Amino acid sequence: MITLGKRGTPTALSSAQSFLFNTGSSMQRLAVMAARYAERPGGYTRVHLMGHRKGDHAPRAVLELVDNPTDVKLDMTARTVAREAYTLLHRAQTNLGWEALQALLQKQASLPIESDTRFHPLTRKNMAKLVRYRGEAARTELVQKAQQYLERMWAQDQLEGKRRPDTERWDAMELSRPSRGRTLTRPMTGARVHAGELETHVAARVGTEIEEARPIRLRDGTIAPKRRTRTSKPSVVRLAKGVFAKRRIRGTTTPLP
Repeated sequence: MITLGKRGTPTALSSAQSFLFNTGSSMQRLAVMAARYAERPGGYTRVHLMGHRKGDHAPRAVLELVDNPTDVKLDMTARTVAREAYTLLHRAQTNLGWEALQALLQKQASLPIESDTRFHPLTRKNMAKLVRYRGEAARTELVQKAQQYLERMWAQDQLEGKRRPDTERWDAMELSRPSRGRTLTRPMTGARVHAGELETHVAARVGTEIEEARPIRLRDGTIAPKRRTRTSKPSVVRLAKGVFAKRRIRGTTTPLP
């Protein structure tokens, strides 16, 4: 419809009227949309899949304009940027205060945010799509939303802390019912971790390398005094082995001369 409106020929307008119910008001709206996307070669809408409908299992989706005020892709990209930035900050400094966080947020980067190689390639690709035709306004909005979500993540960590056993509730359950206190599922407190999500302190260690003073035997028979261990991402394959609750981050080792 937007493409037909941008053409503006009598044939294109006649074809557009065949799709509309109320041509009086819809054609005026179509002219506004054509002027809105006059400089955009294509890609006016975006589809977000939302699973299936309960009952007949029909697929559901949300259709939105790429530059609407409540852009879902912009919000989700801003959250991704905030999570990756928070992981980088946590990797550099574990205990980050509010003043230090605000000082980092006030600093202006020397290059556009979509060109920062510290972010994931897919994240940079999504940011480039958002600012390609929307310009500096979209970039500013993206940075502001990412900063707000970063502050929210910091506040959540300060208030809730890591996921840990709730010892106070555990002791209260033992006092109320001593016969069943230790047979119940251990209550937990802190920030809840969703499926497939890594805690910030765990995600900050993924990909890092440390030197350990543990000898390792090389293929030629010699022994290297040290080894370099690279932390890898935890695998859910260990769920089948019964050690998911106590899973340990394993890394690949490289001998050091």
